Amino acid sequence: MTAMVVTVMLVLSALTNKNIEARLRDQLTAVSSTVKVGPDGSLTALETPDDTIDDTTWIYAADGALVEGPRVGQRLTATAESLADVRKQTRLDRHERSFLAGPVRRNGKVEAVVVVEAPLEPYESTRNLTLLGLLALALTVTGGSAAIAAWTVKRTLGPVESMAAQARDWSEHDLESRFDTTAADDEFGRLGRTLNVLLDRVAGALRSEQQLTSELAHELRTPLTAIRGEAELTIMASPGPAITERLDRVVALVDRMSITITSLLAIARNEARIETRTTAIALVNEVLDHRPDRPGLNVSSDGVEEVELSVPTELAVRALAPIVENAFTHARTSVEFLSVTHERSIDIMVSDDGVGIAADDLEAIFRSGQRGTGSAGAGLGLALSRRVARTLGGDVNVTSPHGPTTFTLTLPRS
Repeated sequence: MTAMVVTVMLVLSALTNKNIEARLRDQLTAVSSTVKVGPDGSLTALETPDDTIDDTTWIYAADGALVEGPRVGQRLTATAESLADVRKQTRLDRHERSFLAGPVRRNGKVEAVVVVEAPLEPYESTRNLTLLGLLALALTVTGGSAAIAAWTVKRTLGPVESMAAQARDWSEHDLESRFDTTAADDEFGRLGRTLNVLLDRVAGALRSEQQLTSELAHELRTPLTAIRGEAELTIMASPGPAITERLDRVVALVDRMSITITSLLAIARNEARIETRTTAIALVNEVLDHRPDRPGLNVSSDGVEEVELSVPTELAVRALAPIVENAFTHARTSVEFLSVTHERSIDIMVSDDGVGIAADDLEAIFRSGQRGTGSAGAGLGLALSRRVARTLGGDVNVTSPHGPTTFTLTLPRS
């Protein structure tokens, strides 16, 4: 549209200039034909019925003396006088007017010079109005084209967006659903078949994970049951208070590991139980009860509210425990718990005054097998914590990498 407007304006300017040139030439020719030279060299100009010619015409003698001219302003008169001695047609644009001067020859001799002028304002006004009209047309066409293109693209991509939303919903809740593409052989049909293949692969991967988790749970439960049985038999033999205390701790740890295995198996099978409930402070206390005392470490949980959570207790513990363990491992002198309640969720923040987390490790520490700088763990705890939290409808993030280091566990509330 810009190129069109520029082209039209160039053409219009050329035509306008040509029209002005033609008008001035016609006027100059008409006036020059009326100039008569007497035997004594005197000059006279015949009267013309067109007054506009007289009002815009100057006649000068060969020596530059004014013979006839209109009574106009000094600027126009001075401009006309500057052309009084030309010997060929000369055009001059000045003071929003165009002047054309030409010599009058008789028998090959210059007897007079005629100067004519025409105002440029009507032509410039027409040109400006045309420019405004073209700009309005360009904006209208460009805006209309953009609106039509946007509507067309949105209408065309609407089915794609709908298919993507369906595929995303199926991947989370119904892995057996597929797009019906039997009667379609266009782009949408091919897209549907591609998404069906992807859904098949996702379903296969999840089934393989569920099978592997079930097999691992079975293999782990058998030795855990045996360990618990041996510990209970030894306790029944009354070996003494010190050994009994240690064996009770073994039984508690075996029970805790069994609960963890059951929880992970429920997650893998999408069978997380939701009939049990807990509160934020109870969850923090539950995790702290299983932490060994660390002399000199100040632990504060006064900032945690008594807010009910809409999550199974054992799964919430599995989401928070790795965060707390990480804080206890890296803290110098203190670990602080704080909760912030939102309309549908609650943030449980665990802060420590440790060395902090490098910027490059903020997301890496949540990947399985990845450890932060200086960490001696296996790199599984935080990854498991985030996975369990997201399964429950929450999340785990680092909200402050240092000063203090803060991990935030978000869980849905009742």
